[in-house]
Amino acid sequence: MAETEMKMAIDPFMVVEKALMSVKKPRITRRIVSIDCDEPADILYVKFKHTKIVDNKPLDEEGLVTASLDEQGEVAGLMIMEASKFAATS
Repeated sequence: MAETEMKMAIDPFMVVEKALMSVKKPRITRRIVSIDCDEPADILYVKFKHTKIVDNKPLDEEGLVTASLDEQGEVAGLMIMEASKFAATS
């Protein structure tokens, strides 16, 4: 089987870390089960657990970081818009 090398324009783990530093932190697990990056839209989707999402809640004043909430109101994932902004910050 041939090896495949995948390159992303951003480091998703760095983006998640920097995005979490910019928000009023709800209780969020650090265990990531999946990441999806929509590069043309500049959005990073992060799932912390496999569950049904019933609501979303903005976590920052700009509305760039949104928590995906499960039926118990716990954070099951994040949607980080303008992800490249977080990748570019130092």
